[in-house]
Amino acid sequence: MNRVGIFGMAALIASLALPAGAFAQELAGKKVGLASREITNDYNRDIIAGATSVLQAAGAEVVVTDGGTDPRKHNENIENLINSGVAGIIVQLGDPQQLAPVIAKANAANIPVITTSVGSKTEGAIADVGGDESLMAAMLARSLLSSIDYKGTVIGFWVPGAPLLETRKRVFEAVVADYPSVKVEWVPTEHSAAKVQTQMEDLLTANPEAGSIAGVWGAYDLLVSGAVEAVRRSGRSEIKVASIDGDRIGFQMLLDEDSPFVATIVQDVPAIGRLAGEAIGKAIGGETTFPSAIFTEVYIATHANGVAAAEKRWGEKIWDDLGLARADVEGRLPQTSDLVVVRPILP
Repeated sequence: MNRVGIFGMAALIASLALPAGAFAQELAGKKVGLASREITNDYNRDIIAGATSVLQAAGAEVVVTDGGTDPRKHNENIENLINSGVAGIIVQLGDPQQLAPVIAKANAANIPVITTSVGSKTEGAIADVGGDESLMAAMLARSLLSSIDYKGTVIGFWVPGAPLLETRKRVFEAVVADYPSVKVEWVPTEHSAAKVQTQMEDLLTANPEAGSIAGVWGAYDLLVSGAVEAVRRSGRSEIKVASIDGDRIGFQMLLDEDSPFVATIVQDVPAIGRLAGEAIGKAIGGETTFPSAIFTEVYIATHANGVAAAEKRWGEKIWDDLGLARADVEGRLPQTSDLVVVRPILP
């Protein structure tokens, strides 16, 4: 049986995880806005679902907007929510500097704002809820680098200007600085797995020798899925790939036969939404004391603990979702490692 180790923040999570009835009187019949910069993958959808479940259980109406990856549209959506008279707003993703002016407008209208997955506190927002980006990026760095024995060329795919992805990139660069045998070639891209696949195909063509590319660093699972497909088609089994999120596509890549994908750093994404929903409910009810950052648990999923990790994140239904049989996966990938769950420890 896999062991689960949990560190830190239990008291904080318990204090926020109030039953819906604790703030139902404040939320009943009110509208709460949930402004998403984009809704493109499991990560986005599960934050929305987690927040919606808490808010609707307390009697609130949830209004969801989609910025379609456009920061300007994202801000316009938040302004529209303010003008519509919502009681509170949850903002999913964004740049703190770009969000600050529109959040100031919400403050002026006495509308509390909670951000999720911004990665730092935005001026005017009550708190930011998400995974600890620096912690996850360090876990990703260690997973990928150990898989290539800390030597060789690593291709890194990220979207320039996306705050969370810039943090993940910056932490990887800091870790790599200790390993002179590792060279990183950064490839800027867009939020498009298809584009990444084309870029990776071009890189493989330009570097045909076995060993010329040791690994691929991906800013998140869906983004790097294109690179995984390109590597698989090329037959370059020596190349290792890793990323962050623990999306279903991440587990598909991890557990598929002969996949180059070796690790994903899994976030408890639904909990991000639930904690944000609980926090905005408390804020609407008049609570003013919140930590600037509220973190959720994370853990590394690898070939050696992927079964336990997949079921912890997605439940037993994951096997139907992936079209895989658990017994077959366990036969191909011996489950020899523990599943260790961590949170940052705060004083």
